[in-house]
Amino acid sequence: MLFRLVVTVVLIAQLAGPGRAADGVFYSRGVVAADHPLASRAGVEILEQGGNVVDAAVATGFALSVLRPASSGIGGGGFMLIWNRELQRAICIDYRERAPSKATHDTYADPQSPQSQIPELSYHGALAIAVPGHVAGLCYAHEKYGKLRLERVLAPAIRLATEGFPADPQDLEVQAEVLKEMDERPGLRERYRVLIDRYLQRGRALNLGDKIVSPQADVLQMISRNGAKAFYQGDVARAIVAAAETNGKKWLSLEDLAAYQPTERKALSGRFDGYDLITMPPPSSGGIALIEALNMLQAIEHNHSGLRIATNTRQAPATLHVLTEVLKHAFADRAEFLGDPDYVPVPVDRLTSPEYAKTLAKRVKLDLTQPPEAYGRYMPSKDAGTTHFSIMDAQGNAVACTETVNTTFGSWVVEPKFGIVLNNEMDDFAAVPGTANAFGLIQGEANAVAAGKRPLSSMTPTIVIRDGKAVHALGASGGPKIISATLQVLLNLTRYGMPPSTAVPAPRLHHQWMPDTLLLETPLFNAWAPHLKQRGHQVKQAGESAVVQAVSRLPEGLQGTSDPRKNGRAAGF
Repeated sequence: MLFRLVVTVVLIAQLAGPGRAADGVFYSRGVVAADHPLASRAGVEILEQGGNVVDAAVATGFALSVLRPASSGIGGGGFMLIWNRELQRAICIDYRERAPSKATHDTYADPQSPQSQIPELSYHGALAIAVPGHVAGLCYAHEKYGKLRLERVLAPAIRLATEGFPADPQDLEVQAEVLKEMDERPGLRERYRVLIDRYLQRGRALNLGDKIVSPQADVLQMISRNGAKAFYQGDVARAIVAAAETNGKKWLSLEDLAAYQPTERKALSGRFDGYDLITMPPPSSGGIALIEALNMLQAIEHNHSGLRIATNTRQAPATLHVLTEVLKHAFADRAEFLGDPDYVPVPVDRLTSPEYAKTLAKRVKLDLTQPPEAYGRYMPSKDAGTTHFSIMDAQGNAVACTETVNTTFGSWVVEPKFGIVLNNEMDDFAAVPGTANAFGLIQGEANAVAAGKRPLSSMTPTIVIRDGKAVHALGASGGPKIISATLQVLLNLTRYGMPPSTAVPAPRLHHQWMPDTLLLETPLFNAWAPHLKQRGHQVKQAGESAVVQAVSRLPEGLQGTSDPRKNGRAAGF
């Protein structure tokens, strides 16, 4: 047995509210869990028409571009993980955005203080934009692994863009949040007028149920007829280049767009409790962090044979403490070692080895946390918009796919003719190594900016396999919280046998090493904050959390749950 260490899942199940009723339904043929009900339905529609899980994933990804443009879409990128049951093969497609050819190591450095960055440059505006990979990645997946014609697969997204859809609570929250942020600084409303006009209803407050019509219908029609070249060449490419200008200078080039290609990579794999695990390799940091954390839990349990605490809520603080310590080590190593493997050497084998985990485990104290420099090897500087969907069919095939434009509405730059929301993925680089990005992550030289390079990501699409069939597929959105959320829901699903309807809504914690703060969702905070403070943790009640979508194969059938934290809902048939 790889793991005997048990995290407080019994406690978590008691504290969590029940999952949404619709997400507790069992299906016999296929299930899709996305963070919008109509996106889940789009994927199921394609399965019902005879498409496979890849067709359904492509349909869901394009539908989310329409339904959740603040989180993901054709101006962004992502990672797709596929389990092919017939071939017994994991397929890993990297369509992460790339830095444009004009990007340099010092693009975001302050000329007056080279060790400091100008944060706004990599966050909002043209210089924040990386070359989008979303369209290339989904079209590549469809062409190589799908069954249906592309026009058929994009039909649900085109219909949603053309006919419109009702505003939900997430739409209202996003609109209010972005307009408030714009109003805090004079001139932002005028500078990003296209975003307001095309996606924020010209500044008019949304009401629940108001009809939203996406501006993406034309470009989606073009992609459905001509594939990826409709986006990366011709009128659309020229429009993107024109939109990505700053001070009269072009940031993206037609050559940048024409050269973009997705990359197939070898999935990371592990094994625990009789399950095989496949997850994402670099330039995602999520898979390495996930396996490193699981290996550390195994090693800690081996070092402390009496550590059996899930069924005893009196020992819950010890369990939460251990999980926090494991995450701090994983994030410290993320900061130092991880980057685009096409540009820097990444010690994947060492970081994911049980031997390395045993070394780290010896440094974990069960009764006390430690200062930041005690974790990993990286020394700190002295001085979410993302979406995930999971799909499974009756034959044991599955897709776990995470896509993003980075933060809410990405760079806030919207190409006006086709309504393309352009990402701000350049902020995921270490703009100045040793300084924090928009998520507070400190990163090392391995993730420094370079032309053509892909920025490091926290996305963690993961599939769990038993007897050759996918039994769980999951992942999350929410910046670095993706890693901690995926880890905790994975433990809920596998070791503790919780169905998705209970595993996903359960309250969670998060620690990313720096800043040195332990975030607890409200039920955990109310129950255990004083106990964790006694162990030296800087404890804070969590606000926004990661959003997980999970699907599972259970004895009763297929079940999926879309995280109630983002008003999603699964669908199936």
